[in-house]
Amino acid sequence: MDHTREILTFQLGTYANYVGAHFWNQQEANFRYGDEIEQVAEEQLPNNDILYREGRNDLNRTTYTPRLLSVDLAGTLGHLPITGELYGNFVQRDEELLSLSTGEELEQARKRAEESGVCDPEQLEVQEQPKAAISEYQRDLLKNAVVPEKNYQLAATANSWADFLYARYHPRTLNVLPGLVRDPTAQALGTYSAGTELWQEVSFNEEFCDRIRLYVEECDGLQGFQVLFDIDDGFGGLAGKCLEHLNDEYSRASFVLPLHYPRITSYAQADPRLSHSIRVVNNVLGYHQLSEQAMMFTPLSTLETIWRNNNLKSRSLPGLQWQADNLYQTSSLLAAFFDTATLSYRLRQTPESLLRFCERVTPAGRKMTAAGLALPFGLREGQDLIEFLDQSGDHALLTQLTPGCEPGTSYVVQSVTARGIPAERLKRPREQAGDQLRMAAYGCDSVSHMLQLYYQCTYHGSVTNAAATPLPLKTQLPFPYEMFGAGISGGGYRLPEGAERESSSRVDSAPMLAALQNSTKLGEHLDNLHAQTHRVQLAKLQAYSNSGLERDEYDTALDQLLEFRDLYADSQYL
Repeated sequence: MDHTREILTFQLGTYANYVGAHFWNQQEANFRYGDEIEQVAEEQLPNNDILYREGRNDLNRTTYTPRLLSVDLAGTLGHLPITGELYGNFVQRDEELLSLSTGEELEQARKRAEESGVCDPEQLEVQEQPKAAISEYQRDLLKNAVVPEKNYQLAATANSWADFLYARYHPRTLNVLPGLVRDPTAQALGTYSAGTELWQEVSFNEEFCDRIRLYVEECDGLQGFQVLFDIDDGFGGLAGKCLEHLNDEYSRASFVLPLHYPRITSYAQADPRLSHSIRVVNNVLGYHQLSEQAMMFTPLSTLETIWRNNNLKSRSLPGLQWQADNLYQTSSLLAAFFDTATLSYRLRQTPESLLRFCERVTPAGRKMTAAGLALPFGLREGQDLIEFLDQSGDHALLTQLTPGCEPGTSYVVQSVTARGIPAERLKRPREQAGDQLRMAAYGCDSVSHMLQLYYQCTYHGSVTNAAATPLPLKTQLPFPYEMFGAGISGGGYRLPEGAERESSSRVDSAPMLAALQNSTKLGEHLDNLHAQTHRVQLAKLQAYSNSGLERDEYDTALDQLLEFRDLYADSQYL
């Protein structure tokens, strides 16, 4: 009997939950309901059971929710009840309730609760929670009245990931840190040490570890964990301790994504110079723990550099424009990468496992990999893949999402996943092929085969594992479709030069490419981090002095960071 090969996902921190919201929205955009007709064959879709669990709520209705544990600060859930919206004894406020007085509102809520049959009316007690702001998109979603053509202006109005979350979570998912309230001006959980201390608090640790155990016990063939976390603040310490617990208790593969904020990070009682030092110390301690506890980790950011980047210089993707410091927009790009890169072990037809996925691109203990993204992929309307790759020449297909890092084109180990390129766009039929017949790639019979050949020819001494699915990235609401330029068609292809998409139309889907890459050049990323430590005066960092971080502990992390960097020294080794 085949097991599902389940994966448990963690989202630790506010930005991690932004990325996670887009990721789960994307999963549900690919769900099929009833007799829906789809261009993609069933076997080329993701196996949703890997990331989702089936259950029943109090009304004995079947639910299908992400196998997920999320941790965030108080004040980030907005209108969401902490038990989620599929379970629990609550009535969601809507326009009808908001128009009533407090007494009338409570009485109306009681009637709705009684009608739902959640519990015996004689045992029913109604309590009022403080009113929370709710986005226009969520208000329409609650009424099942979302208008795809409507401009909800989420880039300007989204104050939390809850404002654009389409997916619905299990009651076990959401964990809010009591006493730590989100502050837009400074990190509430500021230091790595504060995160480790939080993990050790009995009030948090016991319940959180119980929730992990309950998820694991539901699995028939747990293969591992996906962990997204904010590395610039105390959630790095929480993630480090969580990974340590997962290794001690379950010994499964872990793919970890440390996320760097697209903004200059500020900390309580610290000026910009001290804030920079706190951020560096957080990263040193975080990378040290990742090098020991993660099977593979891939730092992600839309910024070119993350240390001494006072101008917030952002990466750029041809055909896209976004606000460099916008959490809603930037997190969608990181989520698109995460979703696409992991398809290789989530598709129904794939024999790939999370363990093998990690092992392919982490030779000789090089656990840190780099992220490459092409969104949209770059194909012109009507162009074949064979022509596009032939005309690309030495031009890089990918833009890096790992800051301060360029893997190069020699001695690279990489896993590449393409999506949204249909088989009919591979090459022309023989009778119409013309010059394509003289190309070596014309013998390729699949997108993955052609990409494999392309990298074999253009990347010297490299090893590439390529996968592909015709399933495109869905870019309808609540994805920030406004990022696409006018030169991109509704299907995500480049229009002829000078042509523009109609102003009334939007990009509904897009082909894209994502890659995890490893090479000796990744050592430069670690060099950049270590170079910043010379500016740090640990004794002057009050936030760390109060947390009890010992100088010896910090020095040990620095020494081991250098040892980890040495693994990237031999350019001939794969």
